[in-house]
Amino acid sequence: MSGGQSSRLYRELVDNKQLALQVGSFPIPFNEPAINLTFAFSNMGIDPQELEAAMDTEIEKVRNELIPEKEFQKLKNQYENQIIGGNYKIAERAHNLATAYTYFGDASLINKELDHYMAVTREDIQRVAQEYFTDDNRVVLYYLPKQN
Repeated sequence: MSGGQSSRLYRELVDNKQLALQVGSFPIPFNEPAINLTFAFSNMGIDPQELEAAMDTEIEKVRNELIPEKEFQKLKNQYENQIIGGNYKIAERAHNLATAYTYFGDASLINKELDHYMAVTREDIQRVAQEYFTDDNRVVLYYLPKQN
């Protein structure tokens, strides 16, 4: 949803509606449970609730519609680049091996990670969004300046 300036959140909330200066969404991986942090910095004079509603609209699209094939291919390309690039240097490879061993007890998973990501389907993304991106499964925080 937020992989760069061509992502769905950025295009809609920053470029098209000009509600936000910046948006992002990324997982914070733990063994279990994991957290996904989605955030936005509102544009000057924008009601935070209006921005939240626009974010909700984009999340609902992911929950209710299959993402377009072009967006899906872009995601796959990004993950492939990230995984291959993440093993380029020896120190990064060592870190990835240690992470696989620490979280899953199997350092050899580093050799299967790309295959696992490439096996994900558009239907998988929608199913996971329907399961986890719900109103009952979130916390909303407004960080606002003090009122004088």
